Amino acid sequence: AVVSTQSTGIEAMVSPRIFKTHAYYNECKFLSEEKNCKIIFVYRDPKDVVCSLFDNANKKLDLQRGEDELQNVARQFFEGRNVSRREGGPADWLDLNEGYMRNSFNYNILYIKYEDLKAKTGETISRINEFLGYPALLKEEEDGLVDATSFDKMKLTHSQLEGSNVAKVGKHKGRLSKESITGLNQRIMELIGKVDNSHLNLSSYIYQ
Repeated sequence: AVVSTQSTGIEAMVSPRIFKTHAYYNECKFLSEEKNCKIIFVYRDPKDVVCSLFDNANKKLDLQRGEDELQNVARQFFEGRNVSRREGGPADWLDLNEGYMRNSFNYNILYIKYEDLKAKTGETISRINEFLGYPALLKEEEDGLVDATSFDKMKLTHSQLEGSNVAKVGKHKGRLSKESITGLNQRIMELIGKVDNSHLNLSSYIYQ
């Protein structure tokens, strides 16, 4: 379910309560009262994030924007200016990621790289399964979950996915200018300087 970050919305849900959100870390302070709460935080190469948000906004809002405007959105991003999600911008990627990666409230968080979710789907599903406290998956169970959670299969049962595009890894290649890539790499370096990168491997996102 997609719910607001108000505790009343959470309390109205039947246990076990599972929801997804794009809320900033500090907007989830009510979770500190949930002693057994577990968070799965998925992060992704910001260069691909910029392109996906730009494309999704163009499609859903029927915006007629060309690739030159994509460079403007990327520039606002690496200059640290908030860009409305409605306008296809990434809000503040640094603040959003820093909050969860620093985890000052010591929530129980499993960090998942989107790229690992795509390249090592079965292994990542097993990590999530273990994190949630379930018995280890048999190989056939893991394979079945990989198939059931594929984008093509989920489109058959989730109407909200109609018209959506799968979030491809490396989507920015051939689209972002050298200036945009350099600026976004600097933004990644800022994040690395603020968090414990030993288990996040954010350095893998820094390339031309």
